Amino acid sequence: MNFADQVVKRVQNKGPLVVGLDPHFQLLPPYLWEKWIEEEGQTWKALSHCLLEFNSLILQALSPVVGFVKVQVAFYEALGVAGMTALKETIDEARRRDFIVILDGKRNDIASTAIFYAQGYLSQLEIGRGLTLPSFWNVDAITVNPYLGEDSLQPFFEEAKKENKGVFVLARTTNPSAPFIQDVGEEKVFVRVARLVEKWGEEVMGESGFSSWGIVIGATYPEDMRFLREEFPSLLFLIPGVGTQGGDFSSLRFAFRGDGEGALVTISRDIIFHYRQEDNDRGWGFEKKARDRAIFYQESLREILK
Repeated sequence: MNFADQVVKRVQNKGPLVVGLDPHFQLLPPYLWEKWIEEEGQTWKALSHCLLEFNSLILQALSPVVGFVKVQVAFYEALGVAGMTALKETIDEARRRDFIVILDGKRNDIASTAIFYAQGYLSQLEIGRGLTLPSFWNVDAITVNPYLGEDSLQPFFEEAKKENKGVFVLARTTNPSAPFIQDVGEEKVFVRVARLVEKWGEEVMGESGFSSWGIVIGATYPEDMRFLREEFPSLLFLIPGVGTQGGDFSSLRFAFRGDGEGALVTISRDIIFHYRQEDNDRGWGFEKKARDRAIFYQESLREILK
């Protein structure tokens, strides 16, 4: 099934919330970290096991109420080989539990290198003499950086198309200095990026009326979000910036089409570490607190879309 149609179907069943598995090390439940230090010592291996158990409990708790997870690669890369093993096992478990998995890697390079990112994450590696290997990471979608231009994005679009996967291109990011680059030009850079994605997306339109290629647009820029939705009705939006980053929750209604479709709202720390808001200094039952917070956000989004 076309990726955009998969997204729309899952949103209809469970809601537009994407939970970010961004396991800030200093926020992990103390009881869990101490358990693994006792078993493995204060090592990369211990921390990677802690991340994996944390993610597993979160995924188990959220699977009945959330349809999407976004995995931020940086936290796993920081732990070297042990962390990348935890990343792979997290992705595999999320897929077993029927989440749509978005890899937040913001990858890209010149086209001859970008193709290896694209094949490794989205399709299959071509290794010569007619031989191939399946995607090691096997995620459903990936975030990419458009800074290098159209030819650097093309491999991601082409490889994703082969496997009905998705690509989200950075357009309007949440950070305060984003306008320094993204607002340059008579037609601003973030608008040009969206127009480029729209052009490529014409060949992967789903029955839902959305393209499998989307853009990342921060909730911290609500007027830009409103403009982009009006200008590009066929693009899926991936929206960070709500919760800890302070984006205006009520403005999220601008990101959706009139039929209530077309946007995914990603929230990380305010869900997975919600136990810290409830006088729970050891972290016991953190996964239940995360589930309750996710339900709160799903219901809040439904209210907005009414």
